[in-house]
Amino acid sequence: MEKTIIVQRQLPEWELLSEGKDWNCTFQMDRSGYAEITLLASSESHWSVQDKESSLVVIELDESYNQSLILFYGNQPFQYTRLLGWLEAGEHQLKFAFSCDSSPLVRQASLKELLIAVITEDSPLALIYRHAPVLYGRNLTHAFESRFTDTPLLMMYTTETSLSGVILEYHIMYSHEDAGTPAPLLMSKWGRLTDIEWTYRVTLDHQGEVLAAVFQGPHHETTDFAGHYALGGHPVLQAATDNGNVSDVTSSSYRFLLPPSYHWHPEREPRERAMDAHPFTYRMMAWELMRQETWENPCDPDTMQFTDPRHYLYIQTSTHEVKDDEARRTSIDIRVKRFGDDRWYSSSFNDLRFGIHRSAYDGPYNHFATTVKMPQGSSLEELEEISVTLLPGGADTIIVEGLKFFYLDEQFTPGEAVEDEVVVRLTVSTPAAVLWKAGAYV
Repeated sequence: MEKTIIVQRQLPEWELLSEGKDWNCTFQMDRSGYAEITLLASSESHWSVQDKESSLVVIELDESYNQSLILFYGNQPFQYTRLLGWLEAGEHQLKFAFSCDSSPLVRQASLKELLIAVITEDSPLALIYRHAPVLYGRNLTHAFESRFTDTPLLMMYTTETSLSGVILEYHIMYSHEDAGTPAPLLMSKWGRLTDIEWTYRVTLDHQGEVLAAVFQGPHHETTDFAGHYALGGHPVLQAATDNGNVSDVTSSSYRFLLPPSYHWHPEREPRERAMDAHPFTYRMMAWELMRQETWENPCDPDTMQFTDPRHYLYIQTSTHEVKDDEARRTSIDIRVKRFGDDRWYSSSFNDLRFGIHRSAYDGPYNHFATTVKMPQGSSLEELEEISVTLLPGGADTIIVEGLKFFYLDEQFTPGEAVEDEVVVRLTVSTPAAVLWKAGAYV
């Protein structure tokens, strides 16, 4: 069994947390292990509203600070899962306290359910949980910056076997990135507004001992980890930049320990499948940009200007070079046509470029996501054809494989998706091909 549930408690009424009003409980662990809590909670906040973004709840374990919990989902009940760290068998005490460092217009939060699970040393998840990093919240412009911008949402991980043992890599997804790629380019280049960054990578020998550990430092530099460990042996990192890079030197006073909740397989899927599995992430990215960016209204598909995220067609696919050429990254353009409309809508705005920035995806992974900015009110039923074009500057021959596409619904979460296992070959002499036609959509 991967996890053992030891506490499943539903409170008779919503338990109010406010200044001076905490909530406490005790629990018993029969075996040592990694303790994971899931709270059903709500907050008198909304991530899209300035100065009312979230509640900050302080979690104490056995009368010591454990971590902070950002209730970012507002007054809608939401399950927040966090890892408390490694705990020995025995009785433990939990305390949840509302922090006065919450958003200025937020005065209270509420709890309704508590679930506690244990991942013991013999669980297949134990190795993954053991090396999940603690992340100290960002404090570049404000002491508690992560409670209103670029907040951590999910932790993903990959596993890779090597001659020496195994390599674990942890990625953190943030609600957005304040620096780096501009919002309009995020949609065409990455197919999302969230920021997903590899954060920590550890190489283990066959006995599970650490051979090497690195993190993604400022300026995307791969840096040897020389920091300390906390909460039962987890490496400690500090959110250090406004584009998702970290440091092993802490400077803020609040921290998080997200459980590694999504096993990403880069050889067969894009990172955005983690968002598909956790639809709230699409809503969070929309809410943050609702507060921080001016949305183009009405939507004009001919401009790069950011608009309502529901006006984009979200697309996932993959490219594979016939001959490996690491010196060049190959880009493609996805083009979409509607019934009764003579024009084609381009994911890269016909390979539009801004200085060093290219609108088309040119990242390191074969599987990726993009979007196509569509006329306002478009729907899947209106789509006639989707094609793909090889763009200049990369390989001469590539294979494009697989297709998934969807719109966001009125609640900013993914609607019905169309998937196809299409495979096409593009060359310099035959640079375009059909990926999908309406007859395939039922």
